[in-house]
Amino acid sequence: MSEVVHLRQIIQVKKQRANSYATVDLVNADGSIKKRDRTTVVKFPEHAQDTATTGSLWEVSGRERLNHFTINDFPLSEYTIDADNIKFLKPSGRILSRWISNNIKGIGSVIANRLVRHKKLAQLIETQDTNALLNIAGMTENRVKDLIESWPSEALFNTINWLEEQSLPLGFGEKLVAIFGEDAIDKIKEHPFILVAMGAAFELVSQLALRLGFTLEDEVVVAGIAQYAAINHANKTGSTVITIDELNKEYAKLMNSDTPENVGGIACEQGLLVKVEDGYQVYGKALMEAAVAQFIVDAHQKPSGEGCLLAGWECKLSTELVEAALTDYESTLDFNLTVDQRDAVVGAVLSPVCGISGGAGTGKTTILKAVLGVYDRVAQGIQCYQVALAGRAAQRMAESTQRPAQTIAKLISEHLGDNKPDLPEQILLVIDESSMVDLLSMYRLVGILPDAARVIFVGDTAQLPPVGNGLVFHALTDTQIPFFNLTQVKRQNEQSGIHKFSTSVRNGLLEPPELTKNTLRESRDCSIETKPTVERLIKLWQESGGITQSIVLSPIRKGKFGVDNLNLELQASVGNDRQAIYFQDSLRGWIPWITSKGSRLLKGDPVLATANNYDEDADLRNGDLGLVVEVFEQPDEDGVVAVIEVNNTLINVTAKLLEKLHLGYAITIHKSQGSQWPNCFVMLPNEAKKMIDQTLLYTASTRPSERLVLMGDEQVIDRAIMVGSKAHKRNSYLRERITIVKNI
Repeated sequence: MSEVVHLRQIIQVKKQRANSYATVDLVNADGSIKKRDRTTVVKFPEHAQDTATTGSLWEVSGRERLNHFTINDFPLSEYTIDADNIKFLKPSGRILSRWISNNIKGIGSVIANRLVRHKKLAQLIETQDTNALLNIAGMTENRVKDLIESWPSEALFNTINWLEEQSLPLGFGEKLVAIFGEDAIDKIKEHPFILVAMGAAFELVSQLALRLGFTLEDEVVVAGIAQYAAINHANKTGSTVITIDELNKEYAKLMNSDTPENVGGIACEQGLLVKVEDGYQVYGKALMEAAVAQFIVDAHQKPSGEGCLLAGWECKLSTELVEAALTDYESTLDFNLTVDQRDAVVGAVLSPVCGISGGAGTGKTTILKAVLGVYDRVAQGIQCYQVALAGRAAQRMAESTQRPAQTIAKLISEHLGDNKPDLPEQILLVIDESSMVDLLSMYRLVGILPDAARVIFVGDTAQLPPVGNGLVFHALTDTQIPFFNLTQVKRQNEQSGIHKFSTSVRNGLLEPPELTKNTLRESRDCSIETKPTVERLIKLWQESGGITQSIVLSPIRKGKFGVDNLNLELQASVGNDRQAIYFQDSLRGWIPWITSKGSRLLKGDPVLATANNYDEDADLRNGDLGLVVEVFEQPDEDGVVAVIEVNNTLINVTAKLLEKLHLGYAITIHKSQGSQWPNCFVMLPNEAKKMIDQTLLYTASTRPSERLVLMGDEQVIDRAIMVGSKAHKRNSYLRERITIVKNI
């Protein structure tokens, strides 16, 4: 191919590469991207390297050649422009582009990107040059009119560009503009560490503060560092409160110097921390706890029948009415509820908000079904919504109650935002596996709930705490909110080894199970392998029925006994000569799919969904387990490459969905909460002993219904019980806020 000379070609940087190269798009005169059959790269001169950020626009002239090379024995080629001259035109305009697509009717992200690529866009709008704007691809008269009428003020436009110049990530810019509007620049210049609370990197904000003229001794900077120390502590511990001593230690460690006197007080004066009884909270965490506490207390104290017309049935609610409805419901059962269970049901129906807690197998589902049955009889048309944090927990909830259930994230996504329907004026919300619900999720949830909502929290305080910050379910205990504890185990016989072991763990006692015999048939329903090997695990797993009957649980992902390696080993034990899933790559054609964990997906493999997918035809929840039942030799016209079965539903798999699937022979213990299998093999490797506590061990030991095999040294178990529950060591102020509602 002969060389092509580019004269004054506009390019936009797609991705920075090594050795001063960058992948770019060629931009047409109308702002659209020129379609090419190969990737285009440009070598930037040394003086321009730092400015060549993703999205930035340049004018380049030079010669283009077709460059051939090989990577991993695979031949590739790309266009390379050797720039003679290169001129910076403007930053990426990403923030402005997003603002346009979010605020101007009829203009989506594609057209918005074309607009911001035009180096004279602001001038064209200021002069109302309609003809020039119409020459930009995709623009119509109506869109031009809306663009001119809705264009941001000079101050807001300057704010957006300033944020871009400071290399602030897109999301932070949007947040700042949304919160502060035209005053964003002034607010940031006054308190740059506001950005840290929004998630900006501490180092980035520190550099910004120094550029703005602050010193490390300035109270604004001291407060910002204190705020970062509090955020850091929250991320490490899951707490929402940092004590005075912890704050001082974190500050000193961070700065490698003595902590200024009254650092927490300084941060409070600057509006970055909030003082509570036992320490300090980041302002955002304090606001969220206050909002959640206020909702719970308001629901508890709301007079019967208030909130909406649909709540009128509450005025007739009485103990006698509920007991009569419960008796009627019991007549449909083939067993009788205990006195404690009846008391829990009656109390839960009478309470606008309450908690139901109990260990695995104590009949929480039975109680919940009874509560819902009574509601059907006493409430006039109240709609019930069932939610859980994880998809698999929601699925089990739906199966158990025979009523729809969904993830908290999906419920919020369906009802939060413009043009989204509100929830009915009164609902009954049941939150399962509540011990795992973090503060942020609960805050978002109460934000969409109607004033007359009634809420039931169902969970187990002995199981895993939230991955995120806070303790919502635990905070309900020892408050004025009704809380019902279930103790009698129904899932297994009290003489079962699983029950004995899990109960001893829950109570903080060590009763080691017997050693696993040569075969599972000879072993107790609960046993231990004190010197586990992968080979022994595979043998026992195969004896148990393998894929259809068993799951392998591990607290870690890496290492010999981590989830990633165990998935590969178990897959190999089934056989790797099965048909693999392929996908259509734009450069390399029809090639095998490799997950981010380095594994192929084969026909017959169990798979785990690692993210929510709300497509109507492929509704998957994070944590769902499925099975690859069909693999295609070529993608069909819709790009479908395989079929998986999830919860008795067949789902077509495209390349987009493949990104959310991993092998599911082995999963983390955190992913297992809310699920149940006949047989569970629980890995307890020595390298993970520091992260295995009482709650993790208890959660793992309560997942099986028939057989539990622990694979690890007894010392790991002993240490886990000795450490106790890390959840109970989290510092939170939500219980105090519920008990005595305070305003921040």
